[in-house]
Amino acid sequence: MSSIIAVLSDHVANQIAAGEVVQRPASVVKELLENSIDAGATKITLQLEGSGRTLISVTDNGSGMGKEDAERCFLRHATSKIKNAEDLFNLHTRGFRGEAMASIAAVSHTLMRTNTSEEGLGLEIKLEGGSIVAKNPYPCAQGTYVEVKNLFYNVPARRKFLKNDRVELRHCVDEFHRVALVHTSIEWIMKSDGNTLFHLKPEPLRRRINGIFGRKFDERLVPIEEETEVLKVSGFILKPEFAKKKRGEQFFFVNDRFIKSPYLHNALREAFEEVLTAEHHPGYFLHLQVDPQSLDINIHPTKTEVKFEDERTIYAVLRSAARHAIGQFNVAPAIDFDAEQSFKVPPLPEGHLPKPPQIQVNPNFNPFESTKSTPPRIRSNDERYERIKNEKYLNTQQAFDAPKEWNIEDALPVDPVSGKIIRWGKYAITTLGPKALVIDIKGARFRILYDQIWSKLQDATVPSQQMLFPKSISLSMAERALFQDHEQDFAIAGFDLAPGTTEGEYDIKGIPMMLNVEQAVPTLESLFEQYHEQDEAGDNKLLKSIALAIAQNGAATQDPRTAEELYVLREQLLSSSNPQYTPRGKKIIVEWSPEEIEKAL
Repeated sequence: MSSIIAVLSDHVANQIAAGEVVQRPASVVKELLENSIDAGATKITLQLEGSGRTLISVTDNGSGMGKEDAERCFLRHATSKIKNAEDLFNLHTRGFRGEAMASIAAVSHTLMRTNTSEEGLGLEIKLEGGSIVAKNPYPCAQGTYVEVKNLFYNVPARRKFLKNDRVELRHCVDEFHRVALVHTSIEWIMKSDGNTLFHLKPEPLRRRINGIFGRKFDERLVPIEEETEVLKVSGFILKPEFAKKKRGEQFFFVNDRFIKSPYLHNALREAFEEVLTAEHHPGYFLHLQVDPQSLDINIHPTKTEVKFEDERTIYAVLRSAARHAIGQFNVAPAIDFDAEQSFKVPPLPEGHLPKPPQIQVNPNFNPFESTKSTPPRIRSNDERYERIKNEKYLNTQQAFDAPKEWNIEDALPVDPVSGKIIRWGKYAITTLGPKALVIDIKGARFRILYDQIWSKLQDATVPSQQMLFPKSISLSMAERALFQDHEQDFAIAGFDLAPGTTEGEYDIKGIPMMLNVEQAVPTLESLFEQYHEQDEAGDNKLLKSIALAIAQNGAATQDPRTAEELYVLREQLLSSSNPQYTPRGKKIIVEWSPEEIEKAL
């Protein structure tokens, strides 16, 4: 009988191992950065081209490798951290799996240059598909340079399933954040297609957070510090008012390694339970130090999941520490000597007086001349954007075209079948035929506004109102890049943003007509959050996100109070695209038939 079981070749085995370790460009970024950290580097530079598909390179000034180690690092199960099985439970470093470099080389064109000193020649090794094709002496500085090109060139099926460039770049940035936030003594540089996304100098954790996520975070952070025999907790939580409905900035680091832990996240949720609704998630940057022997981090290929020996105690300590921090931050503001002082506005020099704001007036503006016109049905985003740039009005009274039903003089309920309508707290109660309706007023406004705005965005542009005193918004590097890529979409939606005098600051000069001034910054912040979490970046999806953010924040305005306004609200809702649900799927109307009421009674 012929043999059925065969031993795989090293080439195939490496590709299978690569499937576990290298899932996307971000996986390569993670492994290379961790190797540089373990090499004792004080400066690490990451460069990407094509969001990592075309090129990923990492340069460090670490210890470098000798000729023998440089060759061995590309062998399977090669590691400098483990000598026996017991070492798995006493790890203080990051990269130890022993398959990372072999897996990366198996699915790319890889080049490595390394040197153990500033003097003498180093070594250059080139690999294709996991096999060494060239090995030569090379003059280079102390440290290591690794270049990974054409990822998955020999595994087209894996390459085909990668997402678009924006999504893959986002995953690479996430991995960069995870190492930069914990290794604050290292100078970090990240570039993408020649543009510098981050340049972070060695600094305390608070400044590092501000450097990555923007200086707006400085006022949101609450320090947390707790030490017991089992666990030491340090870092920051975000104030409850900055919690998000979608998971945002949530970072757990255990022994300087990023982890994902729903169990520990639940401990934070419990700590916030009295100050947050169930639909909001707390934000945090927490460093946990435990005895390495009480921790198993070898339960998942990416090492982002861990198992604690005494998880209940850790849960209790973490929850208690977070509650204490929440209770303290409002009592007395702590003096933080690590806070970024450059964020504070300095006093004016002696002899200098503040300049009054300059107001530009359109001398041709005639308040008695109608400015309303039927918007052209322009389908091209480029054409709509050009129209906005060429037609900027100072007239802040330009009205957002409302449906005819808002003419309330003929909107009074006169048909007994339609019934009266009254307000009851957040709800409107009315009848429609034989049924009683309970309407969520804010949800109804959300649906009505969304339909209006989405219709405008598809056909032309949303009217913008210019702000007399522009508000300022702080954007992180990722948010700035996002705005620059989609500036047309923001302008089409009625937002007029211009770079401020401080790096990362933008002045909001114009906002959509249906927003009030106080909603400008929250709306833009929610927009950037939605953009960041999208997997695809098609024009329709981006414009829909804009429509959702404007409508949701604008739903709190024009709150109907009189019977006439409530009646108009009901008629607009019933004629909308989906009266039953908001654009986010929350129910708007509850219907009660006489039979259901009798049954309930």
